[in-house]
Amino acid sequence: MKLSATLTTLTLCMGIGLVAQTDQQRQTPPPGQAEYQAAVQIADLDTRIKELRRIKAAYPNSVIASRIDTQLLTAVAKNADSFEKLLSSQKEIIAQAKPAERIGLVYSAAQQIVGHESLDSFPKQDLLKAIQGYRAEAMELIVNPEVKARYSETIITNFKYAFEIPLAKAMLVSGDSKAALATIEEYGKTRPYIEPYYNVLGDIYVDQKRDREALDAFISAAVIGNSDAKEKARKVFARINGDAANFDEELERRQTQSFHPPAFKIPADWKGKTVLAELFTGSECPPCVAADMAFDAFLETYPAKYLAILEYHLPIPGPDPMMNLASKKRADFYSVNGTPTVVVDGATKVPAGGYMAHTRDSFDRVKKEIDVAMEATSEITLKATARLDGDNVHVDCEFSKVIENADYQIVLVQAEVEHKGGNGIIFHKMVARDIETVKPSDKASVTFNIPESEKAADAHLTELETSRKARQPDWKWPSRQNKIDRAKLKAIVFVQDKETKLVYNAFVTDVIAN
Repeated sequence: MKLSATLTTLTLCMGIGLVAQTDQQRQTPPPGQAEYQAAVQIADLDTRIKELRRIKAAYPNSVIASRIDTQLLTAVAKNADSFEKLLSSQKEIIAQAKPAERIGLVYSAAQQIVGHESLDSFPKQDLLKAIQGYRAEAMELIVNPEVKARYSETIITNFKYAFEIPLAKAMLVSGDSKAALATIEEYGKTRPYIEPYYNVLGDIYVDQKRDREALDAFISAAVIGNSDAKEKARKVFARINGDAANFDEELERRQTQSFHPPAFKIPADWKGKTVLAELFTGSECPPCVAADMAFDAFLETYPAKYLAILEYHLPIPGPDPMMNLASKKRADFYSVNGTPTVVVDGATKVPAGGYMAHTRDSFDRVKKEIDVAMEATSEITLKATARLDGDNVHVDCEFSKVIENADYQIVLVQAEVEHKGGNGIIFHKMVARDIETVKPSDKASVTFNIPESEKAADAHLTELETSRKARQPDWKWPSRQNKIDRAKLKAIVFVQDKETKLVYNAFVTDVIAN
């Protein structure tokens, strides 16, 4: 297995290691930034390590200190000629970091050990002990006050489970495939099925001589584009079939295999509850594909009478031209730091990440929570109509009850936006474009001025572009998706408790042109 110099997709899209910056920090290059960027380009590892250490010593309080430590970890891992040297170099770097930075470094160090090109030559028990030690250190750090103050509950939970994958790999390498399988399966019960998960699972199945299961696991990783998994899948395929002559055809079949959701069944004792399912996603987020496709399947099968869907676009891990202030407002409300994040009826977060091959898994996980929520008794009845009058969308609402400690929310939604992002998804459904909160009452009316909504979204994109250009002067948006198609509009109304975040009920209506 080759050592990667970048953070994994899990790290980027699930929010692990993301550090919030102030507006001033984003707009002004931090001290040492130019020297740091030059240092990481140095080819000679010894020279690069020396220069990175110099910069860190010269700018100890700069926000780039954590980035320097991450680059140092990568450099010393490549430069180590023995396991002992690798481990001692890692620990030296980690020990000097503050707790809030240290937890991300511990995770990166564990990844680098099990992903090292010399992994097979490492002393097996020492390897396992090192990963167990890093995991134990991380479990202590997640309750550290500095860590809890820096990161959201979602990110801390991600840290808690993230070590199961490198731990399973270390168990396998040390000769205990039974414990490795139990560890990786435990991870899979609560977390998204991602490429490293399937890759390690395939390795375990190979060790246990379960070739057909290994082939499925490796192909699941290969369809994402993982070259190592693809070659492993090819070897297993050849072992099963006598040769690899038809492997490429099989891989292509798996890549294009479509998901057909089961038909919706009307609840036998439905009590008027319309469930609200919210998806925080990103067009540059590869593991958001399964969640996106699962939500498309819900739109295909669940009538809006029973299920309301809202999708918010966020710049994780890369810029998303569909993001806007509505997305930011809802992400802040739920403290969302990673994509995909799925929230059912405000109170239940569901792991739904993965790639195209994992769509059924994502669909089943979210469906289970939706169906349970649909059985609840409705606390309030909502009605709404929406009409398009020129550049304005007028939404008139009626509520059967006034709930004082609740937010009465009205969202302008574009049913479909066409944009091909880095993860390959082209048609994005139920994209939230604007949102208004009204006071609890029995009636409410809101007018969305579409040009103003477009202007506000464009200003948000400009603000983000400006902050990015402070670090990369030539950077700009490849496109801007702030324009709203007036022919594809809906309005979604819902009432949500401010404290518990529970959604009492929701309502979906088409926007009808005058």
